[in-house]
Amino acid sequence: MKTFKLTSPSFKGEVVFKYNSHNLLILADYSDAELIPAQLSFMLKNQPNQPDFNAIKGNTGIIEEVSEKVTFEMFWIRYDDRLNSSKKKTFQKWNKMSGRDQSEAYNYINTYFLNLPYGTRKKYAETYLNSEIWNN
Repeated sequence: MKTFKLTSPSFKGEVVFKYNSHNLLILADYSDAELIPAQLSFMLKNQPNQPDFNAIKGNTGIIEEVSEKVTFEMFWIRYDDRLNSSKKKTFQKWNKMSGRDQSEAYNYINTYFLNLPYGTRKKYAETYLNSEIWNN
């Protein structure tokens, strides 16, 4: 996952864009930016679905990529299966994974939960990591 922040002297705060491993926009967060209605309208019409910011940064906009390290605790809290999953085994598997796989596994959790068939229990956290379903 890649995260970028847009700042500009023409508004206070920042706009955050997050892209998945396929460089497709998954989040555009305007909550920390103080935009006038015309600026917000422009941003919404021109928000980049892929990390190409030429249409929105203009002459004064500054785009910075934000490095985001996903920790095991972040994963463990988001996956939220403390009663059934072994934290020790999941942690061991997590430490064997590359940073990219850790980030992708973490960012895919919500998609996985949303796509579970009704009545189907989610996998144990360790099984989720072992199956690498974010790569399917």
